[in-house]
Amino acid sequence: MLRLIERVFSDCEDCPSVLLANMHVTSDVELNLARMEEVVQLAHTHGANILIFPELCVTGYVWEDQGRGEVEELLAAGENSRIAPTIKRIRDGLRDDGKGLEYVFYNNVRRKDDGRYNSTFILHHSLDYNREEFIYDKIFLPPLEQLYFQQGTDRRLTIETKWGTFGFLICYDLCFVEMARKYAFKDKVDAIVTMAHWRSEAVREYDRMNIMTDHYYGYLWDLMNSSKAAYNQVWSLAANAVGHHQVTGDYFWGGSGVWAPSGMKLIQASNITAELILVRNLDLRGQRRKEQDDFDYQIDFARFFKPIEEEGSCPQQLPIKS
Repeated sequence: MLRLIERVFSDCEDCPSVLLANMHVTSDVELNLARMEEVVQLAHTHGANILIFPELCVTGYVWEDQGRGEVEELLAAGENSRIAPTIKRIRDGLRDDGKGLEYVFYNNVRRKDDGRYNSTFILHHSLDYNREEFIYDKIFLPPLEQLYFQQGTDRRLTIETKWGTFGFLICYDLCFVEMARKYAFKDKVDAIVTMAHWRSEAVREYDRMNIMTDHYYGYLWDLMNSSKAAYNQVWSLAANAVGHHQVTGDYFWGGSGVWAPSGMKLIQASNITAELILVRNLDLRGQRRKEQDDFDYQIDFARFFKPIEEEGSCPQQLPIKS
């Protein structure tokens, strides 16, 4: 049984309760599917309205297998059409009355035409999760993923719900600030959902300053979720995998969490163990309005950004005295 950490954001029971799965994902499709169904059942039991899984929660993350074909076989076994019975069971159990689990956001590999994509899917009682308009394909692929996946187009995905509007990113997308800005300023989302398999370990050292970390990537995960929320004055809801990769031993940071439109972290899961984070009565629209009432720099950004975008920069070469 996964440990569940629960917090209450407000007294407004009309606001959604959001469950983030800080999961350890293996390279065993059947085991991962069983764990997903376990989490879904816990979401039902504890009254969550929205459930968010990490990236590639069905297959686990890829690795460079030196042409042995192991990754290709794994991705084929977990491809979204191959797991349709499990997805149907999950979708058929969803409610549409505001009193239980209504939405499940998950990420998986899918075939499209002659290509394979890293894609986010939306499960809801009234949606066909196979329709293109309800699928988001990862745009920014790190070099390792380019071995196995096609790059998505620049089409963003937004979902309007009774509780607010959501936009979606996948892992490395988080590094490219323009995507989040467009979700916030053009699409007017209330929250950006990020699903990831974000690593922990990388060294940065500044020896003369006596500063060093061997979890630099983990530091970036925390920093970028916070700054994404603050810069755009939107909620950041992020689900990340945790623990060692079954094949490579690479360590994933976990740290799934909720960041308010102020950029402040409200709650964050373990960087070591799998666990579930449940935040009840999350006032997505109301809190965003409060943040903007206090300090709405989007007004000034909208006034100045268009002229800046049109005019561009005007670099000047200054004379250098010898």
